[in-house]
Amino acid sequence: MEDFKKIYLDYKYQVYFFVKKFISNIEDIDDVVQEIFIHLWKHSSSLKNPQTLESIIFKTAQQEVSNFYRKNKMLFSFSDESFIEDEADSEKTDHEFKEEQLQKIQNLLEELPEKSKTFFYKNKLEKITYSQLAKENNISKTAVEKQVKKVILYIKTNLHLF
Repeated sequence: MEDFKKIYLDYKYQVYFFVKKFISNIEDIDDVVQEIFIHLWKHSSSLKNPQTLESIIFKTAQQEVSNFYRKNKMLFSFSDESFIEDEADSEKTDHEFKEEQLQKIQNLLEELPEKSKTFFYKNKLEKITYSQLAKENNISKTAVEKQVKKVILYIKTNLHLF
């Protein structure tokens, strides 16, 4: 108990600010930090080695942030190479998850009317503004904006159904 209390006191702020880099909502940050320390508590026997302690703590933090994004059906990846997982299976699973999500999004996009899909692609991928799209298509900026927002809402609503 005392060992874990010392770990908590030594690392609580570092873990909090680590999580804060990836999650903006304070309540969500607090929840994820709590999950990290619960996980560490459950596996406190593996925290005895001081040489591996910090790597285990931050590996756990990375996994809990990923779990948060997965639970909330959001796409996210750690871009820092120091977070590349050692286990090939975990890396493959994360890669497969991302590929699966992208395929689901592509399938959902295929179900949409061509005009909506075109506005979405041009705005989000080609970074063409609503104003430019409106001018090119001889419609109002608001109409383009509504089309793009409908596509985003459709994807968000239907992504979890697969």
